[in-house]
Amino acid sequence: MKIEIIILLMIASLMQGCLKGSKDMPPPEIFLSMPDDGYEIEPDSVLLISPKITYDYDSQYKWTKNGQVLDYTEKDLEYTSPVLRTDTFEFFVYTPSGADSMIIPVHTIILIDFEEFNLDKYTPHINKSETGYFNSKGVILPVKNVETENYWSGFAISIETNTISQTLDNQFSVYATSGADGSSHFSVFLTDDKGSPNRMSFSDGINHTLKSIAVNNSTYAALTIKRGDANAKAFDYGDWYLLTIKGYDNQDNPTGEVEFYLADYRFENSNKRYVLSAWTNIDLQELGKVNSVEFVLSSSDANEDGYNTPLYFCIDNIKILH
Repeated sequence: MKIEIIILLMIASLMQGCLKGSKDMPPPEIFLSMPDDGYEIEPDSVLLISPKITYDYDSQYKWTKNGQVLDYTEKDLEYTSPVLRTDTFEFFVYTPSGADSMIIPVHTIILIDFEEFNLDKYTPHINKSETGYFNSKGVILPVKNVETENYWSGFAISIETNTISQTLDNQFSVYATSGADGSSHFSVFLTDDKGSPNRMSFSDGINHTLKSIAVNNSTYAALTIKRGDANAKAFDYGDWYLLTIKGYDNQDNPTGEVEFYLADYRFENSNKRYVLSAWTNIDLQELGKVNSVEFVLSSSDANEDGYNTPLYFCIDNIKILH
């Protein structure tokens, strides 16, 4: 009888311990390695969303898309969209200890990254086109050539990354070791000093929303800003090199503009002065719906004949939302 009582006490103690343990188990937490503004995919590509969950025991899962419950009970979700759009997913996990959820935006975009031009060490750049423009996924990038003057302007495609040579022979290099996000190809833009703007435009004639664009300095412009040359001075306190991006709709009405300093020496503290040397994303959604975009470069180093700073910069990863 005494042994039976001891056994019953031990069973009761174990049961209390189990109950206590279950009460002490924390609620689940969802973790996901995701860009700050959500995932980006191109049309018809497959995105696998694979959340990680702490304390994932006896769990139930739920997915919603734009507020509507999906007929889906797995933890991982495969998603494909055939059209440009933004969808908002929410993932839920439920356990006996609690629940958690996470909002996951997914943007289906067109990405212009210039990789289709297949340049190599024998042809590291192209700045001529028989049509007068490059066409990348319906985005038109004009390039102008005047053979008799050895003159060009507009957009070139390049893979050159020489960051030490300050010569006109190095005008197609970006002031970095690669294109944006470690890619190889990018575009170099040179302002048309003959007075006509070289606008990037859409071949379909329709207005589109641009999400963002990655920009950086060209090596030729960056080193001239730092060192000066026979025509341009080295930047000092108060100087600046400005990119202004202007949007126009398909009726040629202006839709807005965004300013971005490619070099800024207006700070009294010399440690804050900079010449951009890393690919940087510029949000262009505030331009609204556009059919063309004009890039305008200006500099504090100017005289009656125009700007002395070489008016180049580099472009990559143009993202079109819809």
